[in-house]
Amino acid sequence: MPNDENLHFKNLNSLLLSNCQLKGPIPQWLSRCHKLQFLELSWNHLGGNIPSWVGKFDSLFYLDLSNNSLKGEIPKSLTELQSLVSGKVTIEELVSTFELYTARQGGSVLIYRQISSFRPTIDLSYNILHGPIWPGFGNLKRLHVLNLEENKFSGPIPNNLSGMTGLEILDLSHNKLSGEIPHSLINLCFLPNFNISYNQLWGKVPQGGQFDTFPNTSFEKNNGLRYAQCTCQSEQIPVLSIRERKRTIIGLPFKIGAATGFVLTVICCFMSGLALPKPHKRKYIRFVTS
Repeated sequence: MPNDENLHFKNLNSLLLSNCQLKGPIPQWLSRCHKLQFLELSWNHLGGNIPSWVGKFDSLFYLDLSNNSLKGEIPKSLTELQSLVSGKVTIEELVSTFELYTARQGGSVLIYRQISSFRPTIDLSYNILHGPIWPGFGNLKRLHVLNLEENKFSGPIPNNLSGMTGLEILDLSHNKLSGEIPHSLINLCFLPNFNISYNQLWGKVPQGGQFDTFPNTSFEKNNGLRYAQCTCQSEQIPVLSIRERKRTIIGLPFKIGAATGFVLTVICCFMSGLALPKPHKRKYIRFVTS
């Protein structure tokens, strides 16, 4: 990393150094970049704690520290990022010829040309972070993506997370979270992607809102979770009595059998001469009666 004494990056607003084999802690010199809006340091070998000054950038709306070896608790200052609380920050665009590359799980790469194309994000996934998920995250009304997957977070899921009304992705999977799923999360109306699998949660899965659209994989490997039974009358199959079931089962075959038997009987009668006399018998009868 560059020497702290030779850096004068006070006007730096974007830094993307993903997959650059960076090692050591998050560099202290970044704390001087008060205008920072975009910080992408994913897919490196960074260790140590996330410094509290990361949450002091008033304009920071995109933070990706995923796929590193960061440890410790999330600094509470991240719940006070002003750009994600009020969203009143003007994003300074890069020139259109400058391309931004971000790596994703599975090896895919996304390419952007403008800073404003990125959704407001906090991605701390695939680290060794532990401790609670702070209720203060609920203050981040402008946040669209919160990804805390594959860490060691414990404790309950805070009710206050329902305050993140702009949230589109919430991934808390592969942690050690316990307790019930807060019913208040059904108020997250714009949340199509939700994952709390591989935790230690229990109780009923909330019903209503976006929760009615999430697949079972969003909740798997939580042995204490259970789904509430649907009581919708329109979805229930009507229960028939024993007599009605017999009528249903026997009635149709009986009618078919009776009709078939009648037709066969008529045919047999025609063939045996019982239904109509043969021609020579009709002549004999006319001769006698005349």
